[in-house]
Amino acid sequence: MLLAPPSLSHSVTIVIPCLNEEGNLEKLFHTLDRTFQNLGFTLPVLLIDDGSTDKTPQILTQLCCQYAYLKTIRHPQKRGVTGVWKTAIAQVNTEWIFWGQADLESDFQTDLPLLLEACIAGVDGVAGWRQQRGEGKVMASKFANLACQISFGLKIHDMNWIKLVRRDILTKVPFDVVTHRYLLAILAGWGYNITEVATPWHPRFSGQSKLGRGRLVTSAMNFSRTWWWFHVENRLLLPLQYIPAMFKAVDVGFRAGKEAFDMQVNRDRVASNS
Repeated sequence: MLLAPPSLSHSVTIVIPCLNEEGNLEKLFHTLDRTFQNLGFTLPVLLIDDGSTDKTPQILTQLCCQYAYLKTIRHPQKRGVTGVWKTAIAQVNTEWIFWGQADLESDFQTDLPLLLEACIAGVDGVAGWRQQRGEGKVMASKFANLACQISFGLKIHDMNWIKLVRRDILTKVPFDVVTHRYLLAILAGWGYNITEVATPWHPRFSGQSKLGRGRLVTSAMNFSRTWWWFHVENRLLLPLQYIPAMFKAVDVGFRAGKEAFDMQVNRDRVASNS
């Protein structure tokens, strides 16, 4: 199915996951409003509150009155990023989904136009590639992306950042098996054209990251399950042919986890001594 580029059709919904981001929301939508003014058109925005326990719900109620393009959905309890993706796909009717961030590490004024321009005819998804990251997860992400390049043929550098993807192909992904972390890897493995564009990274404006050490273990487990489902259960490729790639991917995953864990321990030691 060949769709018109989203820069021409404007059939795009901006989806923003949100968990306890009370300090970022007003600035976020001020930035979005300026972005739409610069673009010359407005896109619908769906913000999914994944069970926030701070003042996020009250602030969102006020913002909905201020911005007509904003729609919000609240999960009574936290469902995680994969749960947010499932809600988004069920609610969005546009041809494309732009996956954004509420922490302002991504600036819509630069990033939205960049991804729209990069999504030319024949492209099924565009990922933002964070430049000059400073949040301490660079090496772990490099190893994870390398594992997906080996196992699924993914050709991009940053699969877990902002992205612009066709909604119709997202509906084919079994999110109960394939979590959000390996969404683009699976699409690339299916033969869809996933490209990337360099985007600037900004320090979080307010609040704290929701990602901790447990993410490394969970990510490794998700990768193993995704690999088995893709290569063995679905018999898309002969498993024996890809055993060397599997061992390489596992080795990469272990090294990534060890390095990221050591970095976190060192940061905790420095913080406790200061």
